[in-house]
Amino acid sequence: MTSHKIHVAPGQGGLTLIELLVALVTGLLVVLLATASLLVGQQGFRSVDTTTEMRDRERFAVELIGRLILQAGYQDLGSSAAPVRATAQALGLDPEPDIYGWNNAVFKQPANLVLSTTTDIASGNRPGNCTVSDTSCLNGSDVLVIRFQGVSSPTNATVADNTMINCMGQGERAPASADLNNRALSMFHVTRGGTGEPALSCSYYNFETGNWAGPTPMIEGVESFQLLYGTDNVTPGTAPGAAGDTIADRWLRADQLTVAGNVAATRENWRRVRAVRVGLVFRGATGSAPQAIAATLSPLGALYVSASDAGSSLSVPADNRLRAQTAFTVHLRNDLTLR
Repeated sequence: MTSHKIHVAPGQGGLTLIELLVALVTGLLVVLLATASLLVGQQGFRSVDTTTEMRDRERFAVELIGRLILQAGYQDLGSSAAPVRATAQALGLDPEPDIYGWNNAVFKQPANLVLSTTTDIASGNRPGNCTVSDTSCLNGSDVLVIRFQGVSSPTNATVADNTMINCMGQGERAPASADLNNRALSMFHVTRGGTGEPALSCSYYNFETGNWAGPTPMIEGVESFQLLYGTDNVTPGTAPGAAGDTIADRWLRADQLTVAGNVAATRENWRRVRAVRVGLVFRGATGSAPQAIAATLSPLGALYVSASDAGSSLSVPADNRLRAQTAFTVHLRNDLTLR
């Protein structure tokens, strides 16, 4: 028989069990570190994308709301058919004010266009009309009403020339009658969608159909919509005295402009609004924030936090959502008085 011998080169050998375990642990650590880096990177990209999206929403909201507020009280004095407030005063009429609103209120479609006497919407009715207890509804958000005269095409009175728009961005034509309450009317307010996300919504009156249009969500993720009104010589809850100097001297909530049992005084207080301060809180999707941190926000700014204003301070839970807030002031361009 022939015998075979196996020759092992000097210095060669296999891995011991300990060496194999060390290699496996080292490899596992590398994989875990790589995975953690990937997750952190993904979270970073998610946060950047959400921040960019919220800033885009913020720019759109500021532009849209600001433009509509500047339109408040517009009168086309070049039109012979324009309903002019001075004429209303001469006739002893008391039309609806050009700026109006409610504090901490849920929108409900009004029965008519005389909003200063409606009971469909009321300041302070938001908590009782929320079916959830989170900030998608229970947040003290306000309601803003803006009236102005539309402008028709010079060649067709039934077609808007698109210089004056409603809250949907659609052109509003000149009113068909001299009734000042038939001017274009837009409303901003917060609604809660079927997905549970809040949105700044638009409602307006369509004079073509004779019906309200909306609410239509315009800007998703608006968690709070707060308003203060810069007024000229107005005392809260009191009928106005002598006319002021047309300069805002006091910031008031919508409910502070109401004079109980005196609709005419309430309307006159609203006609003394000279500026509107708007506060907004935007929120991103769950998981958009790198950390879950509860916070207290001040939509209108820290100087305007008041214990008597439910929405001036907003407590948000540790829900891993990124949030952004912005506040801006719009000084009215048009005189809202009846003179």
